[in-house]
Amino acid sequence: MHTWTTPVPVNTEKLQRAIFVLETLNSTHSKLVLEALTEHRSNTFLELMMYTGLNTDELDLQLERLCSTGAVKLEERSWQPRFWVDEKRLSGLVACARALAQGSGF
Repeated sequence: MHTWTTPVPVNTEKLQRAIFVLETLNSTHSKLVLEALTEHRSNTFLELMMYTGLNTDELDLQLERLCSTGAVKLEERSWQPRFWVDEKRLSGLVACARALAQGSGF
């Protein structure tokens, strides 16, 4: 924890986490993945590659980042995992991002 010149101590881990979430949700590739998942409900990795046009490395990175934010969930099914959007979590993240963009407190 650093205090720099702020009157209140700042928890840099939480700040870094918030920045990570905002950067992830603002990414063009993440938006492609979220749109595909929203439109088709639940998708496998291969289906997402077809819908988004992303290569395996980029799609893997975006899914990992989105899963770590909680906006996308991974569900193990039989032989191939499926991904889906946690709409409640995503709407909460979007609400927080809007509040930050407007400069208001929570």
